[in-house]
Amino acid sequence: MRLTMTSPEYDDEWLHDTLLELQPANPQILPVDNGSGGQFRFGGLPHFRRLTLDTAHALNHHVLPAAEPSLVIAFDAPFFGLAPLLRQDQRRHLLLVPRSTARLHRPEDRERIAWERHGLYSAAASGARIAAISQHMRTHLIEDIGLAPEAVMDLPDGLGPRDQIFDITRLTLLSPSAARDGFVLCYGRARPYKGFDDLIHALAHLRDQGIRLPHTVIGAVTEAPEPSAYQRHLAHQIAELRLNATLVTRFTPRLRDLLAHPRLRAVVVPSRAEPLGWIPLEAAAAGAAPVVATDAGGLAESVIDGVTGYSAKAGDPNSLAAAIHRALTADAQSTAQLRQSARQLLGGRHDLATTIRQTLETLAPWALRSDGDRDRAQDQAT
Repeated sequence: MRLTMTSPEYDDEWLHDTLLELQPANPQILPVDNGSGGQFRFGGLPHFRRLTLDTAHALNHHVLPAAEPSLVIAFDAPFFGLAPLLRQDQRRHLLLVPRSTARLHRPEDRERIAWERHGLYSAAASGARIAAISQHMRTHLIEDIGLAPEAVMDLPDGLGPRDQIFDITRLTLLSPSAARDGFVLCYGRARPYKGFDDLIHALAHLRDQGIRLPHTVIGAVTEAPEPSAYQRHLAHQIAELRLNATLVTRFTPRLRDLLAHPRLRAVVVPSRAEPLGWIPLEAAAAGAAPVVATDAGGLAESVIDGVTGYSAKAGDPNSLAAAIHRALTADAQSTAQLRQSARQLLGGRHDLATTIRQTLETLAPWALRSDGDRDRAQDQAT
C-alpha cells in the first residue's frame, strides 16, 4: 500500500525495519494505490474497489506472467474483491486472509457486507482458499458468511519474532505516580465495538463500591493528529465520572511497550466483537499478567477464565468490573500460573513462523525448497 510521507499513518521507523527484514529475500516491491492519494490504508468501500483494481493490474501484468508456480496471499477486507479480477488460471493460487469482516464490526454497512460476501464467494468458487485465523473466524466464515467448509483452511494468526520485542527504555506515557504505584492498561483502535465505554463504566462501578483502583491508561487510538468525535466522547466520560485514568488518542508503539513495565497490574481487553484478539497474545509475549478480556469472538480462545486470564461477558460493564477486581486481587502464585499458561498457549498455537511454514507446506511446498531443488524439479518436469 502506497503511503506518502504526509500521511498521518506513515511510519518511517516501521518502514525502515520492514525493509531491513525483507532485504535478504531481495523482493520486488510494487506499491499499490487505493485512491486516497497515499493518505490512508483502509478508507471505505470505494477505496477497497480501487485497491483491488490496482492490485489485480499489478499482479496480472507485472508479477504473474513471470511467476510460475505462484501463491498470492492477500490480507484483510480491502482485498476481498481481488479474485474475480485475476486471470482465470491464477485464481486457484489465491489465499485470502480475513482478519475481520464488516459483518462482525460494521453490521449496519449493508453495501460493504454484500461486496465482501460476493468477493469471498467468488474466490471460493474459483478454487481459492479462505483462511480462518481463529476457530471463531472459521465458524463465522462458514455459518454467517456462508462459505463451504472445504473452502476454509485453518491459519491460526499469532506473533512473529519482531512482535515479541518490547522496548522498555521508552516507557514515557506514565505519570511518575503511576510508574511508581502501578497501573492498568487497555489499548486498541478507537471504535465503539472495542468496548472502551464498558471499561469506563466498569471502573466507575468499582470506584463507587469503595474499591481503590490503580491508575488506568486507556489507549483508544487513531493515527489522526486530532481526536475524533468518539475519542472526545471518551474523554468527556472520563472527566465527568472523575476517573483516575489517562486517555491516549494518537497511536504510538509505546503503548504496547507498557506491557513490559514491571509495575503493570493488569491488562484489560473489553471488546464487544473480536475475530482473534492480538492483545492477549502480546501480553503473553511480554509476560504481562493477569489479562482480563471479554468472551467476544476469538478472545474466548486465548483468555480462558482462571487458566490464562479472567473472562467477562461482552458488553456487560458489571461483569467486566468483577473480572478486573479478580485480577487486581490475585495473589502472586495465581498470577504466575496465568502467565505461564498464557505463554504456553502463545507458543503452542499462535507462533506465526510455525503457521507460515505449515501453510506453505500445504499450498506451496515448492517455496520451501532451495534454489537447487527447484531447478532440479523444473528440469525433471521438462
